[in-house]
Amino acid sequence: MDFVKKASPCDSEERRKRQTALGFQVLLNCRNELYSLFPYLDGAFASLPNRASDDTQSLGTDGAYLLFSPGYLLALYGEHPARLRRGYLHILLHLLFLHPFRRGQRDSRLWNLACDIAVEQMIRREKQPRLAVEENPVQEAVLAALGDTPQSAEEIYEKLLGCHRPVDELTAAFLFDDHHLWSRVDPSSQRTWEHLLAYTSGSRRRGGGHAGTRAGSQREQLGEVHRGVYDYRTYLRKFAVSREEMELDMDSFDYIYYTLGMEQLGNIPLMEPLEYREGHKLEELVIAIDTSGSCSKEVVQGFLSETYSILSQQENFFRKMQVHLIQCDCLVQSAVVIHSRQEWENYSRDITIQGRGGTDFTPVFRYVQQQREAGKLQNLKALLYFTDGDGFYPREKTDYETAFVFLHRSDKLDAVPAWATRLLIGDE
Repeated sequence: MDFVKKASPCDSEERRKRQTALGFQVLLNCRNELYSLFPYLDGAFASLPNRASDDTQSLGTDGAYLLFSPGYLLALYGEHPARLRRGYLHILLHLLFLHPFRRGQRDSRLWNLACDIAVEQMIRREKQPRLAVEENPVQEAVLAALGDTPQSAEEIYEKLLGCHRPVDELTAAFLFDDHHLWSRVDPSSQRTWEHLLAYTSGSRRRGGGHAGTRAGSQREQLGEVHRGVYDYRTYLRKFAVSREEMELDMDSFDYIYYTLGMEQLGNIPLMEPLEYREGHKLEELVIAIDTSGSCSKEVVQGFLSETYSILSQQENFFRKMQVHLIQCDCLVQSAVVIHSRQEWENYSRDITIQGRGGTDFTPVFRYVQQQREAGKLQNLKALLYFTDGDGFYPREKTDYETAFVFLHRSDKLDAVPAWATRLLIGDE
């Protein structure tokens, strides 16, 4: 007689549900810990929701979700919680560095390895105790050989082409996530992560996150993303969506479901407070226009029209953000504050270009600082400077997001300071 009770399909399904619910909680905890270490990655964390999946036996991403196997996730967290935290960041950096989208005609095994080495090199430079794992001799040797200067996956790939060490040995030393999921990445999502890359760079330069979350200059290293030229439309759309703040939203929390889960599912709540809530602070956006001799009225009107067509995608945009429009050549020639759609349309239609002298970008930044000190700019979101790029740039980086916007691709793009974002309207 068989005295062993076999698990029924219902029991297995119930166990799976419990593991999945607990897996979400574990990933939530990991994300919150990582956010406390790297607050400028808030946009990236918010853009990568978690999903349990049978398509992987470990963890990975398809560009839209962080996919996980519940059983594997819980076993890993139980044995090596720091490795899971490090792995979560590892996956996020793959997307921020656009690794799943940039393989091209490269050998897939070497490209996957190069991507893993690139993100591990970046994480290692952070020297964060919360991310420390047992040293792997092969990994340590490779990272030591690369030195302290961050290198892109493309640069590392070229070096691997001439490496005589077995690829399987190197892969085993650096592997964490399931790269097979990259074959399912939607190419259109690349634009999303390009936008997040630009946002993250700006957020890091501003200090990122809430006050008191930074703990030393070492954290700055993770934000050393490669400099690219980003699409102005994609970049600007982040100002045309509802802003969310990373804090608990107790107004939408249902204690009945929370208590039921804690009682019936072994301390697993069915519902927790939402971590984001709609922001209601009136934000401010500064748009500076280069009115030197190279910018015509028609070009400026086209720029303002393109900008408004994106910003107006948000309903009641001007109830959430004021726009300061500044004209400047080598001096600030005019400055107005736009509070409504009608004011924007009137300004754009009747604009008179003031200036026509040489180009110096620094007066705008001095003006903005004066307005902040006077309390007239209290919640500055970003400064966008429309220009042909031929002028004098500020030497010091700003503590708010700054981007220089170009109508066409030119060699003047290279003159933009490393701390600022470069945006392109045309010639994509």
